[in-house]
Amino acid sequence: MYKTFMDQMHDGVIIIDCHSRVIYANQSYYEILGIKQKNIIDMKLEDIQKDTKIVEVLHSEKKLINVAFNFKQTNVRIIANLMPVYNDEGDKIGAMSVFRDATATRAIEDELYQLKDYAEYLSGQLQQISSSLLQKMDSKEPLQREVNLKLMRAAQSDASVLITGESGSGKEVAADLLHELSPRNQHPLIKVNCASIPEQLIESEFFGYVEGAFTGAVRQGRKGKFELANQGTLFLDEVGDMPLSLQAKLLRVLQDQKIQRIGDDKSVPVNVRIIAATNVDLIERVKSKQFREDLFYRLHVIPIHLPPLRKRKVDLLDLTNDLINDYSVRTHKQLTLSAEVKQLFINYDWPGNIRELHNVLEYAFVMANDGERISKSHLPSYMLDSTLQNKDQVALTNIELYLKTAEIEKAAIVEALQLSDNNRTKAMALLNMSRKSFYHKLKHYNLTECIR
Repeated sequence: MYKTFMDQMHDGVIIIDCHSRVIYANQSYYEILGIKQKNIIDMKLEDIQKDTKIVEVLHSEKKLINVAFNFKQTNVRIIANLMPVYNDEGDKIGAMSVFRDATATRAIEDELYQLKDYAEYLSGQLQQISSSLLQKMDSKEPLQREVNLKLMRAAQSDASVLITGESGSGKEVAADLLHELSPRNQHPLIKVNCASIPEQLIESEFFGYVEGAFTGAVRQGRKGKFELANQGTLFLDEVGDMPLSLQAKLLRVLQDQKIQRIGDDKSVPVNVRIIAATNVDLIERVKSKQFREDLFYRLHVIPIHLPPLRKRKVDLLDLTNDLINDYSVRTHKQLTLSAEVKQLFINYDWPGNIRELHNVLEYAFVMANDGERISKSHLPSYMLDSTLQNKDQVALTNIELYLKTAEIEKAAIVEALQLSDNNRTKAMALLNMSRKSFYHKLKHYNLTECIR
């Protein structure tokens, strides 16, 4: 009965007799230490594993409690309790070790510190941030939590920020957060889409002009975006599409902190914090001479990359519910998601990211009646077609599904390890799988080489 209990333990257990012969080792012993030898029972431990701590304890008869060390054979970091064992007469009959994987413990501690840091930052900003902004920053996804911490730290600086990410991934929202969290939040946030302004007008839009500067100019002249953003923030969206002619002038403004209106011979000092965003690879643009290298490094002081929605599946349903609440207020309709649509949303890749999610839900609110559950019939047809293609438009029988279970399970484990950067603890959490089951599956599917 005792053996059955110890066989179920997630901690590793090994017991040796007074001659250092192995009496018992549970499955976790092999899994945690990465020992490939199937069975070491009845073998002398020092013959197969040199300089082990448990043999030292056997000879010294001194306990070692909560001791951290590397298991030399496989270089696995563990925390162990080692002690000699005596019978009722007080005679030494052996020694035992109970240990756990310190890698997992350290990962949990690191995550707790990150969460504490994250909570402290949020708490420190509560007086400055509106509830809607706090809601936008709430995330269960580690990648997004890291981005949010970067945003909060970057907000306290005047350094230029370059936000990168796929189209629709929330770059403008990130710029809003940076400005709202910054000391400049009482001054304007001026937004410019560098791709939407005609090239012949872009210089006047940025720097303004004086009366009579060109035909059609407003009589009293006009301030440009830099002057309008003075003491505040200028957001340059789609900066990768800025013409080369303007790039040189923008670089000079960033260096001199002065602008000159078109048609004027005087310079105007400006104090502006720059946030730029792009969905193109600026390094490739630099290499192809489409973007100035010196301007790139001026903008690239604090780079922040936004993960696409397909990498934020943990947050997807929370984001969806927040948007549904917003649309409910605006449209006076009370809608909820059906179970089939929740599953469809999770399986879908969202190439248009958060912007596409907005559009899909807005479409659903138009198509559905008040009080209904959003079903597949309320979604755009392209989304359903894409889902069907992903499933090869084949309805599998129960037998076919059963035969695919192992394939799907193996793929899920590999994906969890990739998403967690090979962190075993995080991968187990993503899969909602016990430690014992996780290691059993790794062994079963021959995935032990996937973990570090």
